Amino acid sequence: MRKGLFVLLMFAIAVSGGMAMFRIGMTAIVDHPALEATREGIIDELIRRGFALGTDFVVEFQSAQGNMSTAVAIANYFRSNPFDLVVAISTPSAQTCANAIQGVPVVFTAVTDPVDAGLVPSLGKNPGNVVGVSDMTPVKTQFQLIRLVVPEARTVGIVANPGETNSLITVAHARAACEELGFKLVEIPGSNTSEMIAALTAAVGQIDALYVGTDNTAASCIESLHRIAQTNKVPMISGFFTLARSNGVISYGFEYYNLGLDTGAIVWDLLHGKPVSEIESRLMNANALLLLIDLDTAKEIGLSIPETLLARADYLVVNGVQCRTRESALSAGINSDSCP
Repeated sequence: MRKGLFVLLMFAIAVSGGMAMFRIGMTAIVDHPALEATREGIIDELIRRGFALGTDFVVEFQSAQGNMSTAVAIANYFRSNPFDLVVAISTPSAQTCANAIQGVPVVFTAVTDPVDAGLVPSLGKNPGNVVGVSDMTPVKTQFQLIRLVVPEARTVGIVANPGETNSLITVAHARAACEELGFKLVEIPGSNTSEMIAALTAAVGQIDALYVGTDNTAASCIESLHRIAQTNKVPMISGFFTLARSNGVISYGFEYYNLGLDTGAIVWDLLHGKPVSEIESRLMNANALLLLIDLDTAKEIGLSIPETLLARADYLVVNGVQCRTRESALSAGINSDSCP
């Protein structure tokens, strides 16, 4: 294996008093805040349930840095070494691990459609060694938000990496939504961040709004995409709530830390002997979806947000500060950190 092939992060390497620890392999296709938040949530959930990091379990994390050959090599490494369980964060990493590893459980997370990705035959309980949680967001609803916020829009751009199964699935949902809502969809492909940024720069003058789904390449360059859209006064709507502060006018999606907590519960059950076949592969609960509206960005591009939508927001960005709306805080039983 070539030196420097992997970015290797060891959260803990320890043996305490000769006691055996669970060894967890963890990987993601690329580094970006949403996937990092997922990873943190998984570890925190194990700790919350009573495990001590470095005493009861150890996590070896490896990022493929956006390279599929590296993702395959990571999966083969996990297969060839004594791990009790492997967690694959993102669709490409989950596919490579599921294809390579049969002897231990593979837990997927931050995967748009695990069935279409070939990870499991269906949601619910399945035979085999693969189980996990999907982060599929309601694409049609997100496009309805575009119609509500930019009623005059006729053409919507979507950035997507054609090499990611999750992105192809999102694009298919976007095509269906646009046909129903009367939008023309402009597909803006990019197999890496440089290509995606260049493609959007060339296409931004042809679109009235920009949609960014749960695409890992887009998430890795979200600030650049936002800057291009902002400079050209094109409203950007995103499915990545975790990246909200650089996500344009509206973000409607999941908090990926919470996705990690949900995934951590599955990891806990597996490490305590529950068979994969007795655990359901599932979608994140739709009640966990969060709506953020960036009023600063809206003002800068001259966009007026309907009061009806503001009343539904969970978070606002006002004067550079992200705050929870009073209604959302009250419904969650939170009295602090709410918007004035």
